[in-house]
Amino acid sequence: MIQNIKILLISLVVLMLAGCESEPKNLGTIVLPERVICARSTTSKSIEYSLLPESSTTHVKATAEDSWVTAIDTSHHGIIRLTLEPNSGAKRSTKVVVTAAGYHRATFEVVQLDTPKNKAPHTLCFFFLGTSLGRYFDNNIKDASTAIEQGVLGSSNRVLFFRQKSSTEAYIAELSLDIDSGKCVTNIIEDNILIDSKQLTPEKLGEYIATMTAAAPALRYGLIMAGHGHGWIPRKEILSNATVLSLGGSYNPWIQTLGAEQTRAYGERNVMLNPEEIAQGIESSGEVFDYILFDACFMANIEFIYEMRNVANYIIASPCEIMGPGFPYHRTLPHLFAEDGHSSDYHAAAESYYLFYRDEYKYDARSGSVALFDCHEVEKLAAATRRIMESPNEEYDASMLQTYEGQKDHYFFDFGHWASVATTDLDALAALQEQLHKTVVAKFSLPTFYSAYGASGTYPINLSIYSGVTTSAPSEAYRESWHECGWYKATMMYDI
Repeated sequence: MIQNIKILLISLVVLMLAGCESEPKNLGTIVLPERVICARSTTSKSIEYSLLPESSTTHVKATAEDSWVTAIDTSHHGIIRLTLEPNSGAKRSTKVVVTAAGYHRATFEVVQLDTPKNKAPHTLCFFFLGTSLGRYFDNNIKDASTAIEQGVLGSSNRVLFFRQKSSTEAYIAELSLDIDSGKCVTNIIEDNILIDSKQLTPEKLGEYIATMTAAAPALRYGLIMAGHGHGWIPRKEILSNATVLSLGGSYNPWIQTLGAEQTRAYGERNVMLNPEEIAQGIESSGEVFDYILFDACFMANIEFIYEMRNVANYIIASPCEIMGPGFPYHRTLPHLFAEDGHSSDYHAAAESYYLFYRDEYKYDARSGSVALFDCHEVEKLAAATRRIMESPNEEYDASMLQTYEGQKDHYFFDFGHWASVATTDLDALAALQEQLHKTVVAKFSLPTFYSAYGASGTYPINLSIYSGVTTSAPSEAYRESWHECGWYKATMMYDI
């Protein structure tokens, strides 16, 4: 009897199982690298996905639980684009479910942060120019994120960045602190920005900067420009084959030596701007920045600084090459956001760069030279320079001057050292040296610098004559172009 009951029960279970719809086997996986994406009060947001196994023909669908996600576009394989309703209230979140035939479903969360109602004390805008230093730029963003997690944003400060994904695509995002997790999150403000493949224009540069400042209104703004840097030397000279031939056949002075350490002076054709174009672009953004930090090689160059004199109050830059990692933003940002963002300690911000390469950078090849400029004093320095050139010394030996690259024919000479031998008027020279101290208000340097150009390697700096700023006045290269620059017109009575 018992045996018959067991047989009956087993039969019933088999029948029940047979009547159930079985779970499909061998389902694929929808891979979402991000499980939580954050947005400020923006109208668009994107998330990438991939399918395992891969399938370019499988259609992916996505649905959101809340109506403030007003549209979802999955027509582009590998990308889910969301359109969000602007958020004028408190922080909110919703779940998005992603499905595809033959794949397990996946979910991610969209977190939309609240929009500050008042202007921030300080908004900092990063502008990462180009793609060659992409991995270093990513590390710069990580370092900035570390500073944010340590509290540099204070009550309401903002940090945004422009970042290229390729030579023709870019996006603008904000780094914010998620209060719940204590982690820095990236909020896309504008995605899928198209860059002209021929040449970035000053107008476009200004437009990108204006997008950042408009998205994060503030009482004061700072700008960090990272990437390409050749001081004042214009694009036509950097890219000109005729220039290369005139300097020694196949030798190109702006191609780094094979095997050299990576530094931040490079040429990416469609995003290489001349100094006056950088100034025009920044000016067209509608903001005069409290400071600009140039995380790029050779920008503490008087010919370049002169072009920037009207678009910022202060400039931080290096007279020589900057190593690939650039500025240590986890060390620098706390000084830029002093007093809850209401002021900046520019002296300490510049010094943080020098101290990092002196004390923390673990490689023998290093540069740590940096200077702080008061832009209100640049015109006065030009006037003092013009005065010393009224009594020029035509007998000085340029080969004895301090230089800041490893080229056989030098381009960047120490400005203060050059001035000390370029005139016979000692009174005018004393006035210039006094004005130079007012213009270069802080300077720091290791006793050596590294150059990836020419004979790559480490070179000495005579700290007793280091002025923090360079000039190309003694150089024989690019003379026609040099005569076209604003500094030459403002200071030189005739060719030196």
